Amino acid sequence: MITIKPLKYEYCEQVYEIAKAYLPEHWSLDGVRDVLKYDNNIYYVAIDSASEIENDDSLNIVGFGGIMTVADEAELLNIAVDESVRREGVASIIMAHLINDAKTRDCFRMLLEVRSQNDAARHLYKKLGFEELAVRKGYYSNPTDDAVIMERML
Repeated sequence: MITIKPLKYEYCEQVYEIAKAYLPEHWSLDGVRDVLKYDNNIYYVAIDSASEIENDDSLNIVGFGGIMTVADEAELLNIAVDESVRREGVASIIMAHLINDAKTRDCFRMLLEVRSQNDAARHLYKKLGFEELAVRKGYYSNPTDDAVIMERML
């Protein structure tokens, strides 16, 4: 079972390890910690509930995701899930929390960018009600790929 919790400083090292493993343009550890400084950033972690005990140090974080809200819009900054729990709905659960928070902050839409070759993510976003708006040619490097801009009205 998965539990969703807001990102805390104590979780940043595990989030960094997931980002390093699964996001081609990964952050530094300081970059992960920096997201906690801004009130318009909302980040959640997905915790394997089997690991959940009273000590935060022993939690098994298996995914994370975050948005930034500006005025009446939200933008998905990143989301990543450990391979061990992929296709188990973890990303959908994280996204549901992020979408709900965007709504509570009176955002009227959420935007995101996804690699054109990331079929699994594009399928998930479409399932969650996102529609493709535009393509940014050659946006990503390492490997080179286009960015598909997607939008969901809230």
